[in-house]
Amino acid sequence: MKNIPLKVVDEYLINNLTKLSTERLIIYIVGLSKIKNIQLSAEDIVIECWLVNPQKHSLRGYSSFPDSSTVIKRIGEMKGKKGLLIGSEMTGYKLTEISQSIFQNIEIDLKRGKIVNQKKDSIKKRELTSLEEAPYKRLLKSPAYQKYISNKRNEIVETDFLYFYGISWHAKPSLVMNRLKNIDSIVNRFQTENKILLEVRDLLNKEFQYVKSKLLQGK
Repeated sequence: MKNIPLKVVDEYLINNLTKLSTERLIIYIVGLSKIKNIQLSAEDIVIECWLVNPQKHSLRGYSSFPDSSTVIKRIGEMKGKKGLLIGSEMTGYKLTEISQSIFQNIEIDLKRGKIVNQKKDSIKKRELTSLEEAPYKRLLKSPAYQKYISNKRNEIVETDFLYFYGISWHAKPSLVMNRLKNIDSIVNRFQTENKILLEVRDLLNKEFQYVKSKLLQGK
């Protein structure tokens, strides 16, 4: 194992990266490969996962050999219904908009020296309901969120605030209040997994506090 070098992961980060679930580790590896301009095949990802966390990604009873079936199966799931990866063996793998935000959160956690425990993360995913997932995905696709992650914060405008919360100037104060509470609850629900979404929400509330006040007053 020691004779095989890591392709994209920096060795000093291994202790923290072992806390990641297989899915989040794959996201980090693929995201980092793009930054370093290194094309990875599925087998490359298998080896990288094994080198980072051999305890979890080696064949049962044979720690000197990677368990390729487990990681490749996960890659297939992430390319399919989960929509976390795109690409192929020929072109290499890349992150989608959803997984890119997860990658950025992992990088933030690594810089802070704090990685969320994978058990807590898996529990959160099992408890996730469709009623929470749909508005969460909508927020990730909202103009405010997309502008924020594209470093276009100065282009975020009033209509982006309204879209984020799913309200309009014609909405009744009671409806506005309910929408604000519902969206804030979704953001709070995912604040550990997606700190960027929390930052977007806080920025919108700071910049467009006057809009919120007028809507709640029915003006």
